[in-house]
Amino acid sequence: MQLQEMAREYRSNTALLELRLKLLQAARRRAKQNEVKYRLKRRINCLQVLINESRKTAFVLEHYYDKGGNGHENRKAV
Repeated sequence: MQLQEMAREYRSNTALLELRLKLLQAARRRAKQNEVKYRLKRRINCLQVLINESRKTAFVLEHYYDKGGNGHENRKAV
C-alpha cells in the first residue's frame, strides 16, 4: 500500500470518527442525567484525541516525501 493510499484511509476513518462525535454530542445535549452527560463527555474527549491523531497521521503520510525533511512535524494537520 502506498503512503497516499494510507493517508486516504486515515482521512476516511477520520470522517467516520467525526460522524460518531456528532452523534455523541447530540446525545449529550439530549441527556437528562448528569452521570450520563459526564460519561458522554469523557467518550467525546477520547474521540477528539483519536480524530486529532488520525488527522496528524494522514497529514504526515501525505507530506512524507515533501522537500525539507521533517519540518512538517510541528505544523497543523487540519
